[in-house]
Amino acid sequence: KLKPQADNEVIGIVQWISSHDEEEDPYYYQLRKSVESYFLKEKVYVRRYYQENMHDLFEEKNLAGLICIGKFALEQAEAFYEHCSNLVFVDSNPNECKYSSVVHDLEDATEQAMQYLLNKGHKKIAYIGGREFLGDHQEPYLDKRELSYLKLIRKEPFIYNEKHVVTGPFTAKTGYDGVMEFLENDHDLPSAILCASDTIAMGALSALGSKNMLHDISVMGFNNIQGARFYNPPITTVHLDTKLMGHLAANLLMIRLENPSYVPSKIKLKTKIVERSSVRKV
Repeated sequence: KLKPQADNEVIGIVQWISSHDEEEDPYYYQLRKSVESYFLKEKVYVRRYYQENMHDLFEEKNLAGLICIGKFALEQAEAFYEHCSNLVFVDSNPNECKYSSVVHDLEDATEQAMQYLLNKGHKKIAYIGGREFLGDHQEPYLDKRELSYLKLIRKEPFIYNEKHVVTGPFTAKTGYDGVMEFLENDHDLPSAILCASDTIAMGALSALGSKNMLHDISVMGFNNIQGARFYNPPITTVHLDTKLMGHLAANLLMIRLENPSYVPSKIKLKTKIVERSSVRKV
């Protein structure tokens, strides 16, 4: 079995958000848990770092490797690398020439989702997305789902309306407020809404439910978090395999520890659509 070289060595797991935000974010919580469970089975010591104690990792003398979960600015990645050159990024990669990573193919996933909605007869598709900010300078991170949506929606046979694109934090409130915004301009409603996460989709469905409009507008999510299938209505979503993602990242790091001449690798996971009842045919 692969092991860090010395008994007192630890693997650091760096979560890009705070521990409080992780409690509210099923996606990043599941990613961290899956990385941890892999190392637990391998009997490897793990130390967690969050936004609030990230500077502590630079004091840690026994770091064998780092798994960095989330989205990091280039200068953050450089600082990690200076301290510990055995790095694997999960969910994004600040520099593919230098660092290994495990990511999902979100461009392809968005294309599949849009095609799925089109096959159900939807051409007026709105988008409610999340905005994220990187590093100390809070650089806005452009979500690949949003970029892919904007590229596709402007093409035939889709019908583009710039008022049908809303972004905010990755929260249910963003979904709720987004739908309310669409309904205020109710002379031109979308027939479906693609949401960048299931949490956003839950907020969108809640707003539609409050207006008795669940049968009028379809909603599709992303991630396939545990609560999605128990929501009312159960959410049609794009399944992202967080368990596999975390295990592959941990495995990649262990391989790197065994091979000093290791070159940066990128694993890109495909996604699949999980059909439930929040999307209807028109």
